[in-house]
Amino acid sequence: MNIFGKNYYKKKSFLILGLINFLITNLTLQFLLLILPIYVSTIASQIINLFLGFYLYGSKVFQVKKKTLRIFIKYLFLAFVLLVLNFSSIRILFDLGINKNIAAFLVIPFLVILSYFCQSRFVFK
Repeated sequence: MNIFGKNYYKKKSFLILGLINFLITNLTLQFLLLILPIYVSTIASQIINLFLGFYLYGSKVFQVKKKTLRIFIKYLFLAFVLLVLNFSSIRILFDLGINKNIAAFLVIPFLVILSYFCQSRFVFK
């Protein structure tokens, strides 16, 4: 019996590929910030994050053979909800007196867990 649960390897893959996605997205952002305005750089890096995440999680973690527009729209909706939750949570914690960088650090684990749960049960089921 696996002490980490029946989906241990899926969860591990999700975290590893999430880290890869994070690194690629942020390296791209850092490069783009050198040559483009902030708004263009951030939008471009988020678009890369969206498509790369959809591919990595759909193909490698949840092993969806046929990615449809319907699945992509669900993934896009989830990304938007997570963005709103991220912003709102950081803002609330900041308003309560917590440093915004620490607040962001505290919120990330919750969002990762929520993202995995929603992707496995709603987006890529």
